[in-house]
Amino acid sequence: MTYVQFPYVVLTQLGRDLSDVGSRLSSKQHGATDCGGLGSDGQSRIQDAIGSFRDEWKTSISSLTEDIGNWGGLSKAIGDMVQQFDAQVGQALSPPGN
Repeated sequence: MTYVQFPYVVLTQLGRDLSDVGSRLSSKQHGATDCGGLGSDGQSRIQDAIGSFRDEWKTSISSLTEDIGNWGGLSKAIGDMVQQFDAQVGQALSPPGN
């Protein structure tokens, strides 16, 4: 089994960064809505294709954003928990009177 060590500050910052990425992804959703200048038949088919793509995109980006937010929250929680544990162990192991 392989173990990896990360400073808790890195985990906490990673959590904040991932949460920020999730927020940025979910805040701005723009898409094509007009296909003017095409014939009515071509425009209708293109609008349908764009609508279908946008629906799939919204579903995918929503799932991705949720996952990124969850991983960010988890990483931050682990970093905070390790920091608290480290502080408590340090306090418990310090010589009396310090």
